[in-house]
Amino acid sequence: MKHTLTTSIFKMGLLSMFMVMVSCDEDDNSMMPDDMGGNDDDEMVEEGRRAELYVTNNENGDITKFDITNDTQLTIGTSSTAAEGIYYDASEDLVIQASRSSNWLESFDVTDLLDMDLSLDISFNGDADLESPRELAVYGDYYVVADNGSNKFFVYQKTGTTFSLQTTVDVPFPVWGITFKGGDLYAVVDISSDLAVYYDFLDKAMDGTMYPDKRVTIEGIVRTHGLTYSGSDDVMVMTDIGDAANTDDDGGFHIINDFSLKFDALSDGDVLTTDNQIRVAGSSTVMGNPIDVAYDSEMDIVYVSDIGTSKVLGFSSIGSGGNIAPTFNVDLTAASSIYFSSDETDGDMGDSSEMGMTQLYTTSTANGDVVVYDLLNSTSKTIITGSTASEGIYYSGLNDYLIQASRSNLTVEYYGGFGFNSDGVMVDADFSSTADLMSPREIAVYGNKVVVSDNMDHTFYVYAQNGSSFTLMNTFDIEFDVWGITFMGDDLLAVVDNSSDLAIFTDFFATTEDCTLPASKIVTIEGIVRTHGITYSVSDDVLVMTDIGDAANTTDDGGIHTMANFTSLINNTENGGVIALSSQKRIAGSYTQLGNPIDVAYDAKTQTVYISEIGNGKVLGFENCWESEGNVYPSWSMDLAGSSSMYLYNN
Repeated sequence: MKHTLTTSIFKMGLLSMFMVMVSCDEDDNSMMPDDMGGNDDDEMVEEGRRAELYVTNNENGDITKFDITNDTQLTIGTSSTAAEGIYYDASEDLVIQASRSSNWLESFDVTDLLDMDLSLDISFNGDADLESPRELAVYGDYYVVADNGSNKFFVYQKTGTTFSLQTTVDVPFPVWGITFKGGDLYAVVDISSDLAVYYDFLDKAMDGTMYPDKRVTIEGIVRTHGLTYSGSDDVMVMTDIGDAANTDDDGGFHIINDFSLKFDALSDGDVLTTDNQIRVAGSSTVMGNPIDVAYDSEMDIVYVSDIGTSKVLGFSSIGSGGNIAPTFNVDLTAASSIYFSSDETDGDMGDSSEMGMTQLYTTSTANGDVVVYDLLNSTSKTIITGSTASEGIYYSGLNDYLIQASRSNLTVEYYGGFGFNSDGVMVDADFSSTADLMSPREIAVYGNKVVVSDNMDHTFYVYAQNGSSFTLMNTFDIEFDVWGITFMGDDLLAVVDNSSDLAIFTDFFATTEDCTLPASKIVTIEGIVRTHGITYSVSDDVLVMTDIGDAANTTDDGGIHTMANFTSLINNTENGGVIALSSQKRIAGSYTQLGNPIDVAYDAKTQTVYISEIGNGKVLGFENCWESEGNVYPSWSMDLAGSSSMYLYNN
């Protein structure tokens, strides 16, 4: 068994006449029938191996079974007229699918199935609880259905010949594909390129809304639908349907090798850059709308059901990806969900992720030091940098680097291997940008791109970094006073300094020429006097903004505004409109120690807001921010002179 997707393995052609055997030292043999299409290849399947594909159908409810080794294909007729979500239980010889026409889970006994088309009666089924099932994930006796009718996870337990509904989870994003990695449930976020995870899902599952523990962006995907995970290879595969209106040639899939290492190192809201993935896409792939995906870890083959081109496709010899032709190509109108089963791969879901870290990185305008607070272990360390005043900070756990904007050097600075630094150490930047800046106030990072908000001439500087240098990509003049910035997906959110306004720059990186960049929308946040800091949590869909009040009062007139369900709030507020104070939670008053809260971070694990309080020289924490309001004491407080920007690394 290999742990990359780089070995050529697939063989097509002439197998209806005879079988060719090729011996390989790592059991990478495969076989495909010539009457299913595809390209010839010099390697064949392993004789006697059970290797089966099960595919649902959105047009007639049929189940198509492909016996890869024995070169057979058969169709199982069902009473459903549309289905999506499928699983084969080899121990009981049962095929289970989610019926879109009957809105239930249904099971079929295929014990004595012959190599011929036939219709089967339902062996047993659940109640008609579903609305619009899209995918099925199985963990032991538990069957989880992702349903995008109203975005729910229906959790069933199979006991004998009964499916009993245990829990109905409301999901705060559009759902489609789901898969288990150990006890963790991973879910694609439809109409986006995002991937979310619910750690220890079945232990925590409950009726009502459950927010994911982490949500990240998979760079390069337009719109994702299908996903599958292999524990033995530690590989996650996700599909990209591209533009849903183009069903012919803009589909693809992304392979993430060493998935646990990469995903676990990402902080909530981070971006997994394209250089950490392999993408297969292009006209030769015959992918238009790859709705689901399966993976044979024994042979390193990715199988795709493409509802757009009406194909079931298999890809081997993937190497570095690109525009490669499938080595397995079979017509199947309305192919929807797909499941691969073999003795080697069944149950290959790997392990759950271990507990991550929660570290708060802070800058100082007093001395340029970076103070790192380990919030889980109640420790801290101070790193002395090459800057004497800084504002704007970011840390990458995946690549272990820190980026800060230096107000003394007027540069963006990159410090590699930052996590290994001990308390009190002095470090020099590995590299810096040219001294383009004038008065940097905040940075926002999207993958390998860094946006600096500079309030001298109200400018956004956009840099790209490759681990060895910064390149200035764009300089945008902004039509208002700038300060805090943060990303919400592809959109950049920016506070309007000297006001209570929030500006949105939709699809920020779509503009590639220097210009005066207008905001797509500006709204007023009622109750704020003057805003500075801003942060957005994609997993909890929460926006937090600070209010410094009167800048001359640095001791007790500051505040924090927390807005839950922010996507709905901002979408329902017109340009020039107001988000009412009744839709927010405001923390302010003499007990809070908030005088000039210059920046903010949010911990989605604990719903705690952290504040850089430059007026009182503090770093503060306020727990239960969804409910807390008024004049409350901070739940956590540390002295820090010149406390300016902060970033929460929360993986």
